[in-house]
Amino acid sequence: MRYLVKKQAPDILGMAARYFHTTRHLKPGQILGRLLAQSKKKVGLPALPEPPDKLEGTLKSTVPFVHHDPWNSGKELREGRFRFLNYDAHLGWPANWKAPGLPLLWQFNLHYFDYLHLLSREEQLEISSDWVRANRLGNTVGWHPYPTSLRVVNWCKLRLDTPELLRSIYQQASHLYRNIEFHQPGNHLLENAKALIFAGGYFEGQGEAYRWLRRGLRIFQRETPVQVLKDGGYFECSPMYHAIMLKGYLDIINVLPQEHPDLPLLRESAKQMTDFLVSVTHPDGHIALFNDSTHEIAVSTRSLAQYAQDLLHHQARKLYSFYETGYFIHENPSIYLIIDGGAIGPDFLPAHGHADIFSFELSFQERPFIVDSGVYEYKQGQMRRYARSTRAHNTVTIDRADQAECWGSFRVARRFDPKDVSFTRDRHGSRFAGRFDGYGKLIGDRIVHRRSIRCTDARRQIQVEDSITGKGKHLVESMLHLHPAASVEREGNSIKLRNGQVECLITVERGEVASEGGWYCPRFGVKQKNTVIAIRAETELPVELSYTITY
Repeated sequence: MRYLVKKQAPDILGMAARYFHTTRHLKPGQILGRLLAQSKKKVGLPALPEPPDKLEGTLKSTVPFVHHDPWNSGKELREGRFRFLNYDAHLGWPANWKAPGLPLLWQFNLHYFDYLHLLSREEQLEISSDWVRANRLGNTVGWHPYPTSLRVVNWCKLRLDTPELLRSIYQQASHLYRNIEFHQPGNHLLENAKALIFAGGYFEGQGEAYRWLRRGLRIFQRETPVQVLKDGGYFECSPMYHAIMLKGYLDIINVLPQEHPDLPLLRESAKQMTDFLVSVTHPDGHIALFNDSTHEIAVSTRSLAQYAQDLLHHQARKLYSFYETGYFIHENPSIYLIIDGGAIGPDFLPAHGHADIFSFELSFQERPFIVDSGVYEYKQGQMRRYARSTRAHNTVTIDRADQAECWGSFRVARRFDPKDVSFTRDRHGSRFAGRFDGYGKLIGDRIVHRRSIRCTDARRQIQVEDSITGKGKHLVESMLHLHPAASVEREGNSIKLRNGQVECLITVERGEVASEGGWYCPRFGVKQKNTVIAIRAETELPVELSYTITY
């Protein structure tokens, strides 16, 4: 027995340390809100007030809404085939709303009703009415505040107006009003608030709708200065969630009266967010995959930029420095380089952050060459751990440790911000520089990583230099993840890459070259094998690694 206790103690202490470093950054409201949400699951949900006897739903929009479902078609839905996260399931028509055996996020998507616009009016009413009859109020997936929020907005946008559906929308909004996710003070909270604004406007002057509208607008008033950073980036530092939140801002602007006093704040934020989104989008139209991002979940950059232009009369501008978010871009007619030089996310909400400080993505002539690994799934497991790890990104890992202690599906224990970050541009090119001392705290030996990326347009070169100082012997590796379409020819320390008819050459000046297999996950549920170049040295510190990319 003494042996068992002694053997298990380090794991117990390690888990306790993880929880401590994870929870110490949380706001008191997050902890209290989570406890309250858990208590509601145990004791049951409070009764809702009865809707008014006669309900009418009215929603006016300035321009047509932008709808988005990247997976389904009306024909397949009518045949009972539903596809979410690139996984098909036959649920029948109308659907088996319990979706047995399918992942929680897949079930969430089923209850969002993002696919509703693909159906005829008769089919929209049929499947929505079936949902009402099959999903009574309770602690079920369909009544979780997040899918409830998206469903309320989708039903209001399509102006579902039968007495049964009007009554249900009212009840769903009433339920949401009493179960706002204040303990999730990021995109979840804004989606809750958006739904309250939509429902409050849809039932204007009826029952408690004015309370929903007022609460939703107050949340946006309070959260916008926090969640939309001064450079226009969304504070969870994910281009995908940035695009999702931008669509939310544009939708709200679309339904508020032109004279509404909150419009100046919302419009200015949406303009800045549009500029940011256009800037972090590759020439092929795909967003950078930093942190939790994939290519298909959010509306495309092109569609959102057009939505903003139609609604705000704003022509998006490309910018190159985003110090608050931590993104920096070098672009010329031949290349697009984007660098992640920021923190992994807000300390109290790093759920969608990856250990990817100083990573980058690189395209040549609209073709991707060096890529982020993306996201395969949110479910805890091997692929979730891989996607969030430092080794899955184009930066330096030491002793194969991560820059941050990502664990579970969305948790982060110890995490450390980059320092001395700078980005300068002139007529010759640009230079990025930054310092990361987190390894010294995670590993010890006073380890500090400094990275410099210099772009020289006239030479058609990108020079990457990594300096690692400290003491002791360590394995230092600088990773490069190649797009699956890129072929590789290696001769000594020279690596020729080709994607279609486009070529570039990587020349390693300092460090030994090795290659290994990796995963590229540009869409949920999709993983493609790719080649990963590791430029490494196992030696006493200090050490320098460097390579030049010529295009």
